[in-house]
Amino acid sequence: MNDLFQVLIIDEDQELCQTLSPTLADAGCRVECLCAAENPLAAIRELSPDLIILDISMSETPGLEILRRLKSHRTTRKLPVIATSRQAELEYELLDVFDFLSKPLDQQRLLEDIALLRENARVGEPSATPSLDKEELVLFQNFLVTHSGLHFDRRNLKILERGLVHRMRAVHVDGFRQYFAYLERFQESRQELKKLLGLLTIGETYFFRYLPHFDALIQHVVPEFIRRNRHERTLRIWSAGCSSGEEPYSIAMALLEHFPELADWDVRILATDINKRSLRQARDGVFRPRALRVTDSRFRDRYFRRIGSSYVLDPRVRDMVRFAYLNLQTGLFPSEENGTANLDILMCRNVTIYFRLATTGSIVEKFSHCLRPGGYLFLGHAETLMGISDRFQRIHNAGGFYYRRRLEEEPPAEAAPPPVSSPPPKPVAARPAPVRPRPAAAPARQKPPVPSPPEPAREDPEELFREAEQAFNREDFKTAAENYDIILRRWPGHVGALVGKGFILANRGEFDQALDFCDQAIAVNDLCPEAYFLRGLILGLGENLLAAAAEYRKALLLDMDFIMPHYNLSKLYLQMNRNEEALRELRNTLRLLERAPDESQIPYSGGLSRAVFLEVCRDDAARFGET
Repeated sequence: MNDLFQVLIIDEDQELCQTLSPTLADAGCRVECLCAAENPLAAIRELSPDLIILDISMSETPGLEILRRLKSHRTTRKLPVIATSRQAELEYELLDVFDFLSKPLDQQRLLEDIALLRENARVGEPSATPSLDKEELVLFQNFLVTHSGLHFDRRNLKILERGLVHRMRAVHVDGFRQYFAYLERFQESRQELKKLLGLLTIGETYFFRYLPHFDALIQHVVPEFIRRNRHERTLRIWSAGCSSGEEPYSIAMALLEHFPELADWDVRILATDINKRSLRQARDGVFRPRALRVTDSRFRDRYFRRIGSSYVLDPRVRDMVRFAYLNLQTGLFPSEENGTANLDILMCRNVTIYFRLATTGSIVEKFSHCLRPGGYLFLGHAETLMGISDRFQRIHNAGGFYYRRRLEEEPPAEAAPPPVSSPPPKPVAARPAPVRPRPAAAPARQKPPVPSPPEPAREDPEELFREAEQAFNREDFKTAAENYDIILRRWPGHVGALVGKGFILANRGEFDQALDFCDQAIAVNDLCPEAYFLRGLILGLGENLLAAAAEYRKALLLDMDFIMPHYNLSKLYLQMNRNEEALRELRNTLRLLERAPDESQIPYSGGLSRAVFLEVCRDDAARFGET
């Protein structure tokens, strides 16, 4: 019986084969070499190797294409592959391979790879559709929360399972417990945790996302620092959780476009993320058209070059941003060495919604020490510091909100009434109700004056209203507000525009005017649940809990499937120590969320997806002792 371990080496000029053959032979392996120009599938069928070593840095034959073919063909996809290349950063791109060895090769690690494969008597893929049991879920939950801050439970179980199975197939273990042992053993030495996180933290973003924040940067925040730092002539910015780079690059473009006086300043933009694949993409500076879907044409024309179907970022912008890996749960910050200390601006948007409350509190506390007194913290519009930190003052501006680190002598009092629920917070990204106008009714009160932008010649209110809704969806509240104003000057009884305008005003902290628009909407259509919901939100923000609860109940009488009144009622009842009623409304929320489409965004939730909102509610339920 032949016990020799069969290794097939595929490279371009046999150099890799010549280098490795003596070492592998001494380790009891039989080595076969294959030129990349030959047909690898035919050779593999003939040789039946136990391991393939593939050089993907070949000049003529595309090694990555050979790897793709190996991993997609049914006769070769189960074979372990070790990839080699001089491009060390590819280790976090090639998450299907058993191991990645950068050149010059670490031959000792190669021998360890072979020993690992020999240890596993059942080399092969796990079952097609494995499912985590309760104990296995707890193992990975605790490990990931401890080492990354990311929280996974039943609501996002499929994301976790897909990532785990992907890596199990790559490293040839066939059970979750076996993979957990592998993860614990090699989380640092083989960077297995970082590779797994690359499959669990992929998120979509785009340039100039959430325009009110960029309006605030351009109109107020950066001019303030130009005045404040005029003697030292420095500006320090950190984009934490930068994903593929759209946010920090947007900041860089805004500075180039609006602040030429910073040309001779020491401006540093640090961008960090836990996903090394995203960081590599960010450094490349090549983007698909979808990433520029809300980008103003002048930025697109001035700072990008179109090549085929991609947009390549101008080197002037790329050179302004430094990308680095940083785990917000375990990484060191603030630190002078990694650029996270003495910051003027810190952006961490749509990151903490994936953390448990305790993790968020710890990270925000460290953020407060990263910022200079008076520095600014920008969170996503579905995130809030309510009940988390009193080190920051909430600032309302440009149709959005953000936070300023308090000066030492300032008392910890909120600049505006706090939101009732966290998350979701105030109605920042709510979509207005698409209710058609009723021509016979008139507003109950004189509405507040509105600005007068140039009005188009169109006579269809629904076309304008659709544009306003689209502006809401891309977080351009300025455009949405302008369209509402045009509609309401021509068609004062348009309920959707009245409600939408009310949400924008409430988001700005202009609660009296927001209530006025709310009352006008109800005067036109007293069967509009969205108007009662808005009134409940505003009353709740003013701490009038009983009145707010009454408005939410009115909304539910008109629409029992309206998710947000159920959720906000749960929060209100909890504040009033009416725990049984709070739990009932939370169960109603969960029931409706579980019936909602998988990829949907929940209306009036502040932009939360169904998946994220389910996590929030299940965490809330766990505090009641429910699983």
